[in-house]
Amino acid sequence: MNQFKSLLYLMLLVGTRCSATSIKSWATCSYEVILRSSAAAKHQVNAYTLDPSSGFGMEVLDMLLPALENNGSYSVNLAAYPTTIDYNQRNFVLIVTDSLASFDEHLGPMIDKNVEFRGYFLLLVYSSSYDASVAKVQYILERLWDFRVHNVLLALESSSNVRDDEANGIDLVSYTPYGPGCCGCARPYIVDRCIDGRLSNGTAALFDRFERNLYGCQLRIAAFERPPFMKFSNDTPPKLSGIEGDLIELLAQKLNFTVAIVEPPDGHVWGRIYPNGTTNGAMKLLMEGRVHLTLGRYFPYPRLLANTTQSHSYYIADLVLAVPEALVPVTPLEQLLKPFRWKIWLMLALELVLGFGALFVLTCVIPPAFHYPRRIALDYWRTFLGESLPILPRVARTRFMLMLWILHTMLLRECYKGALVGFLTEPTPLNDIHSIDALLDAGYRFAMTETVYHKVFHESSKIDHRLVLVEPADGQYLLQRTLQLGERLAIANTREEIALFNGRNRSIINYRTSDEKLLTFHFCMYFKRSSPVVTAFDWYIRRILATGYITRWYTTSVDTQFLRPTLANSGQAEVLSMRHLQGCYVLLLAGLIVSAFTFTLELLCFQRPMKAVKSTGGIFLD
Repeated sequence: MNQFKSLLYLMLLVGTRCSATSIKSWATCSYEVILRSSAAAKHQVNAYTLDPSSGFGMEVLDMLLPALENNGSYSVNLAAYPTTIDYNQRNFVLIVTDSLASFDEHLGPMIDKNVEFRGYFLLLVYSSSYDASVAKVQYILERLWDFRVHNVLLALESSSNVRDDEANGIDLVSYTPYGPGCCGCARPYIVDRCIDGRLSNGTAALFDRFERNLYGCQLRIAAFERPPFMKFSNDTPPKLSGIEGDLIELLAQKLNFTVAIVEPPDGHVWGRIYPNGTTNGAMKLLMEGRVHLTLGRYFPYPRLLANTTQSHSYYIADLVLAVPEALVPVTPLEQLLKPFRWKIWLMLALELVLGFGALFVLTCVIPPAFHYPRRIALDYWRTFLGESLPILPRVARTRFMLMLWILHTMLLRECYKGALVGFLTEPTPLNDIHSIDALLDAGYRFAMTETVYHKVFHESSKIDHRLVLVEPADGQYLLQRTLQLGERLAIANTREEIALFNGRNRSIINYRTSDEKLLTFHFCMYFKRSSPVVTAFDWYIRRILATGYITRWYTTSVDTQFLRPTLANSGQAEVLSMRHLQGCYVLLLAGLIVSAFTFTLELLCFQRPMKAVKSTGGIFLD
């Protein structure tokens, strides 16, 4: 929010005749007002006259400027306010003119400058007394209120019904937009009076009179139901709740106003101000003057900042991607092979290479009478698979080496079996959604509004082929439809809204939120440019934040347990079932096929007749 804290002081000098003494009184009164407001104006004055040829304005400035120069604390700019380019928006603007009509013509270019008129104004016009120009003064005040120029003082010749010692005085007239029987009107009243160039009331507040009592007036607010931030009850009129509803109700109590909710009739929610000047949604209601304010999570784009005045931020929420809960897709065969990490595969390959190498060396050392070189590799492979030995070794050295290999193989197989059971009974983890790249790899599409897309991905096109543009009003409907259809869709939403949606039924699958946040929203109230009530709203919002009210609302209204997935790991192992063993049967079938092929190969290639061994009298297979 770019809130200008401008202090514009507009001085219009009004009088019928001007002698040297009266000009001195106008100049001295102006100096007194500037002096009292010097701290707020940062000691900078913008002084000029609208009618240089009349002589009055130049004479007042000729007497005022030396006094400011002698003070030594002020810097003065003599250029007309609408023509200034680089200026301090807290400066004091002194305008001297001959008539209210001249100032009325000058008001248009001032307003076109489009600055924050949230400061304080003193209007001085040299034409007639207050009594003789009440209607014109009323018209000017109404015009200023239309442009939300609120803190205004008019320096006018004193009215006729004053004491004799105040007959040559100057009335400082202002108006109040809110009061008993007055809602948004411009009712004039006298704030103070200059007598012989001196302020009669040294303690009266000339400026800084922002409203803290709206006297029961009604404020129209453009809003819509958006749980948990804004909720409407079924009462008449509806009672507001949620963080924004509670805040509005609290401000209404403190500032003494009533609330009238106006929902956008065009189907849009927050709305937008487009570059061609068109608007929609709640922002259209505000720009057309049909409401006093709107509120919510707007993006601070240039058009919005140039046409509205924002309050202090009262809440911050992150926009994240939410997806329906899902486990990592794992086939039974993938789950069976899960224990085989690269270290295990490397160990098995090393064991086979060393085993075949050792047996090759043995075939070169052991005499051929004790083995068949072509068959030793098949015997070794059968031992590795865990089957029984095809022969009974008759040489102690060979038998010892084979027994060591058998024990090692059995140990390796048992380790795998233990790891396999552990992996099979371990709950399946949730799929990885921690970042946008992970969601892209998992095949998700992305649903978000056009505004969010251009704000986040304006320099990237990596999600263009999977983008689904939605309307801001489709939030709850989109969440419900995605669950019903089982779509792999990542929806941009706030964690608060996801927690509320998940809380409706914890027995069904809900949404998880990604760790990567897209944007951070600053919730604010938005008024028309330079609205005078912004200051009062800011004053109370800051104090409400200081009390911890917003933090308390979050802890009591947003149940963060509903952000935890229902499919999360409970910490207990699953019961081993047929579903886990499907891959085992596939692997068993493959092993039987290999064994049958090996046995057939032995029968066809390595058949030998039995022979008697005389030394033992027994029969052995060699």
